[in-house]
Amino acid sequence: MAIKSADVTAVVLCGGQGARLHGQDKPLISVESRRIIDFLLERLEPQVGRILLSCSRNVALYEAIGYSVVVDSEPARGPLAGIVEAMQSITSPWMLTVPGDVPFLPKTLVRRLSRDAEQHGVAVPIVDGQRENLFLLANLARRQELTEFYEQGGIAVKYWLDQIGLQSTDLSDVASCFLNVNTPANLNELKQIIESSA
Repeated sequence: MAIKSADVTAVVLCGGQGARLHGQDKPLISVESRRIIDFLLERLEPQVGRILLSCSRNVALYEAIGYSVVVDSEPARGPLAGIVEAMQSITSPWMLTVPGDVPFLPKTLVRRLSRDAEQHGVAVPIVDGQRENLFLLANLARRQELTEFYEQGGIAVKYWLDQIGLQSTDLSDVASCFLNVNTPANLNELKQIIESSA
C-alpha cells in the first residue's frame, strides 16, 4: 500500500554552494523564464502534504516562493546538517528529502519508494547502479537514528546508509528524471531538453 501524500513532509535541499557553477544558487537559476526549483516543485507538490525549503543564503528569495523555509546554519557541514536541522520542524510520519537542483524529479517518487520504505522504514533509489543518497524517504524512527548518527560525528547520508546496509529501490527506468544541474554542461543539457519540448 502506497504511503499517503498527506503523511509526507518534503525537505528540498537548497544549501549547496554551486562551486562548479561560479557560486550560483542552483535552484534559483532561470532557464526559459522558470527557475530550476519551479520545475521541481511542480512535480513534488502533488506527492507530499507539506514542503520545507532548506537554504543557507538568499533566504528572502526562498521565502517568496511561498513555502516554509528552514535556514541551514552549518552549510559547510554538507546536506546532512541541513536535513537534521529541518527534521526539527517535521511532525508528519514520513520525511522525503530531495536536492534542489533536480528539475525533472520523478512524478511517482514517493509511490515508487513506498513499498521498500514501509518494509524497512527508509528507502532511497538506485539509478543505473548509483545510489541516490539524498532522495531519502524515512519514517520517524529512522529519522531519529539519522539524527543520532549525525550527533555522533556522522558526516554524510551515504555513510549512514552504508552502516545500516539498506537495499536500494531500482528506479533506473526513470534515470533521466535524476538529472541534477551541477555543472555548465548539465545546465546546457537542461536548456536543450526544455527547448526541444517547447
